[in-house]
Amino acid sequence: MVSPGLVGNAVMALIYGNLALAIIIPAVYVASPSLRRYIQALTAVAVLAFLLAAIATVYHVFAYGNLTMANNMIVHDKLSSVMLLGAALAAALAYIQAYYKAEEWPTHPGYYGLLPLTFFGTFFLMGSLSPLLILASWLVLSVATYIIAGLPGDRDSVAAAVRYIYVGTLATLFIAVWIAAFYAGLRPPLALEALAVVAIMASIGFKLGAFPFHWWVPNVYGRADGRAIAIVAGVAKLAFLGILVRLVYTLSGGLTPFEADALALLIAASAVATMTLGNVSALNTGDLRAMLAYSSIAQTGYLLVGMVAVANLMSAGLNPTIALAGIGLQAVAYAVAKAPLFSLAAETGGRVKGILRGDWVSAVSVAVLLASLLGIPPLVGFWGKLYMFLPATSYSSILVLLALVNSGVSSVYYIRFLRDALDEAGEPPRISEESRYVLVLAALITTVIGLAAPLIVNSFF
Repeated sequence: MVSPGLVGNAVMALIYGNLALAIIIPAVYVASPSLRRYIQALTAVAVLAFLLAAIATVYHVFAYGNLTMANNMIVHDKLSSVMLLGAALAAALAYIQAYYKAEEWPTHPGYYGLLPLTFFGTFFLMGSLSPLLILASWLVLSVATYIIAGLPGDRDSVAAAVRYIYVGTLATLFIAVWIAAFYAGLRPPLALEALAVVAIMASIGFKLGAFPFHWWVPNVYGRADGRAIAIVAGVAKLAFLGILVRLVYTLSGGLTPFEADALALLIAASAVATMTLGNVSALNTGDLRAMLAYSSIAQTGYLLVGMVAVANLMSAGLNPTIALAGIGLQAVAYAVAKAPLFSLAAETGGRVKGILRGDWVSAVSVAVLLASLLGIPPLVGFWGKLYMFLPATSYSSILVLLALVNSGVSSVYYIRFLRDALDEAGEPPRISEESRYVLVLAALITTVIGLAAPLIVNSFF
């Protein structure tokens, strides 16, 4: 077997290689017009390095234990490594799908230079334990994705990027309040501790689009070019999700029973409101882009149900591993499905009707991805919901019932789009070769991970 030290060093080399490429790619573009043709290849190297780093991290964590770096300021555990792999898969799928189209963007060099920076920030944010390192990683990832959202240059993308920057500024303000409260004293008063918790929860809530911070998602996810949003929704969102899970896990074990109940109730209320608003709003749209935006809100609600289970089990002194495994699987299901679907929506203008007539392989692949988001067995989305909802019953059967009802509501619009994709009537939208390959690959990944999900969950224990 490969030694753990060698694996850890390889991971660091690959991640710092991304940071180096974030500097090299713009320098190559500026240095000589004759070298510009190589920047796509350099970005492909960055994507591959990120994917290999994620795979190596998963290997290290499941074979040897947690991967620790930077004097224990960065720790990747089983959950964060699985989510990191989901983000890396989404990044690879999104890059392949945007490979040729990104060249048409007026500021495409920025896309190639910012992707490695996004990967660097994602890796560090998911594993950060130090508040200052969290802030630094947060800023790196946030600034990179703000710019990526507006890079396509069309009016909708620029408007969406401005909204995203506004929301991101609010989120960063809240996280700055958290860090200020954290460093205000070694033993801060209860009111200051409460302020810190509320601030960090609000900042991450903004980034995830959780109620009551969800209002920006339709205008950003639903209006910007989906090939750019694939990075924002499929990669960056998982990094912010990872921080929230770690926060809930850490807080819940050290709270009084009253404080733990208050935290679980806060998350549960947000979960119900988030998934209900997302699903009800998605019912009223016939555009794939808008549906994906609203369903992203609903998916955040489902993930919050899993966090309720984690908070409840931790406060009771019980093992929350099954809920953590469910969150990890659901995050992978979300990222692997959403990244190619957002890119497809940009390519087809939000139309899916008649895909079967023009390209049956893509139609079947779209059906598989939508079925995974719906939670149809044996796809990975089914196992994610199962392992999140089951332990949540220990907190509230009503909460789980509401989650199941919301899943039923989501079936209405998912099935509607499935029906449109499999409808042979009408003029089919044109789907590029790279999109076809990515959709098939994403469907295969979703299916394979779904078939292996019980084994993956067992390995968490």
